[in-house]
Amino acid sequence: MRKKLKYSGSPTSPANDKNREKWVRARMTIVLGVMVCALSVVLGRVYYLQTARGENLTEMASKQTARSIKLQAKRGSILDRRGVEMAVTVEVPSIFVRPREIENPRQVARQLLPHMSRDFEWLLKKLDSKSAFVWLERQTTPASAEAIRALDIKGVGITTESKRYYPLQERAGQVLGFVNVDGKGLEGLESSMNSTLAGGSFQIDGMRDSRGRTLLMSDLPEFSKFEGNSITLTLDTRIQRVAEQSLKNAVEKFEAKGGYAVVMDVQTGEVLALANTPSFDPNHFGEYTSGDWRLRSVTDTFEPGSTFKPFVLAAALEAKKVSLHSQFDTENGRLRIGRHTIRDSSRHEILNSAEIMQVSSNIGIYKIAQTIGKKALYDAIRAFGFGGRSGIEVRGEQPGLVWPPDRWAEVSFANISFGQGLTTTPLQMTAGMAAIANRGMLMKPRIIKEIRDKNGDIVEKSQPTLVRRVVSPETARETSWAMSMVTREGGTGTNAAIEGYTVAGKTGTAQKVNPETRRYDPHMWVGSFIGFAPAEAPEFVINVMIDEPKGTHYGGVVAAPVFKDIMRTALSLRGVMPLADEDRFQFNDESDEPGAEEVVLLGSVADDVLVLPTVRLPDELIDDEDLAEGSAPDFRGLTLRAALQRANERELLPSVDGWGRVISQSPAPGTPMEPGEVIALVLSPATRDALFSVEPSPGSAL
Repeated sequence: MRKKLKYSGSPTSPANDKNREKWVRARMTIVLGVMVCALSVVLGRVYYLQTARGENLTEMASKQTARSIKLQAKRGSILDRRGVEMAVTVEVPSIFVRPREIENPRQVARQLLPHMSRDFEWLLKKLDSKSAFVWLERQTTPASAEAIRALDIKGVGITTESKRYYPLQERAGQVLGFVNVDGKGLEGLESSMNSTLAGGSFQIDGMRDSRGRTLLMSDLPEFSKFEGNSITLTLDTRIQRVAEQSLKNAVEKFEAKGGYAVVMDVQTGEVLALANTPSFDPNHFGEYTSGDWRLRSVTDTFEPGSTFKPFVLAAALEAKKVSLHSQFDTENGRLRIGRHTIRDSSRHEILNSAEIMQVSSNIGIYKIAQTIGKKALYDAIRAFGFGGRSGIEVRGEQPGLVWPPDRWAEVSFANISFGQGLTTTPLQMTAGMAAIANRGMLMKPRIIKEIRDKNGDIVEKSQPTLVRRVVSPETARETSWAMSMVTREGGTGTNAAIEGYTVAGKTGTAQKVNPETRRYDPHMWVGSFIGFAPAEAPEFVINVMIDEPKGTHYGGVVAAPVFKDIMRTALSLRGVMPLADEDRFQFNDESDEPGAEEVVLLGSVADDVLVLPTVRLPDELIDDEDLAEGSAPDFRGLTLRAALQRANERELLPSVDGWGRVISQSPAPGTPMEPGEVIALVLSPATRDALFSVEPSPGSAL
């Protein structure tokens, strides 16, 4: 019989139930405590973020969601004096990409490659970028943009931007300069007048949505309110074109390094042309060097050479130290100053002031300069504007260099009188010459005629500005008359003569300093011509410089024909007719010359001017054949060279004092002398018809 098993476990005791209840309560307390602590931390953090960092977090949130689009207004145009557009702003397409939306960068790069100027690897790198937005090509052609638009590639977009365009291409390229891709002026007037042309910028506020799109939060502004002002220049693109083409032809013909031309209105100081060769096209400025961008007529300095001589003559005429008929002994083209020798390109003996200008005598102009001295010449040079900036509205103008007179040695004094040892810009030379043409009044050069706003209303209009009167009208007229001799038969600038007009001008052939040797280089020259017409009532001043021509370097050959081309065009465009014969300078009768008066002969050394009394020698000089053999010959009236030659023939030792022609000697002619004896010769400027025969006073130098 099976035994029935019975459960023997004890029933739940009150003690066990009590323990379980305690454990449950403990766990609930712990959980509740943790929850309270967590809530306290959260509340504390919220309080901290809302109070201590609330402002910062609000700003961060705004930056992450807010969008601000800054746009530049349309840039103003640049026009010539007749309203011809020289620089304008046009709307052009630009290509961009959102790389994160590109699924297959390599395939997209192949699709875009035929329509872009970039290579495959460059495109692939841009398309595979981690950036949210990348420019592929800014300011591309409309044809390329349309072709890419037709591809309808996801992530590739086209927008419109403003681009600067120069419709006349290379014409006045250095004057205009250029802007970068963001529309900021970098060179030329685009740079110096950037704030005027650029106008204002405006900002559009928006918010970014979850997909990164910008939603405008305000209405679009009226863009026209921010447009830049337009600038009208004094330039005449017709004259500018002729100047650039003529320069280019001359530079190519003479294989020159470059060429420069400045055309200025005599009475107003307005610059009508500023031409540089080689030029550059600002539409493609990246294809040129930085040297091609420079407006060298304003930024580069040169030694002017003989084109500087009219200023020296004008200073002496103004000081009443010489007249156009004052005569000077030009030493047959050679003059020693210490260890140095001054030379003329052609040899002459006695020349008056006008003839010195006509044949461009270095020795003659030096002697004219001596009549006023170093200090007076320096003051005149500065009065004409040399050694200081003219103030034209172009960035980078150089002042040139004129050393103070206390640093001039005698040979430096001579060099400066014919345009060496000082530097100036082509623009300064033109402005100074315009003062002579303008009856002695120096005008401030200007290239900005007026500024107009977007509605065409004049905001600012420049006016002719008189800087100072430099010389009197009579001095200016006399200097003009002397300069007109240069373009007549026998002058150095006949290639600049224009039929029917009297042209006043001056040739220049300046030797350049080699930057490597720092010495004058016999193979480096600047040939130049500067002048104005009509000489009797000037309208234009034109300065032409040909830098380092090959074959020949004379200004009358390389630069004068360019001057003629430009001047003939300028006179024609303005409708300047030839003057009646009675109103033109007369050259057939000396009495018609300005300042015709009694001839005065001057002698000078250094800064001291000695006007010698007119004391003639005996009517008949002693002929050598009448002198006994072994006696002193008659040296009176001979040039230094001839006197030295005669002394050498007689085996005498000459002692020379002064320069010019022999005015006295010791021993006297006919005095017995043995070979090897010393004969003292005193020289002074004089002619054979009016020789001086005075003994120098103690302490004076002849």
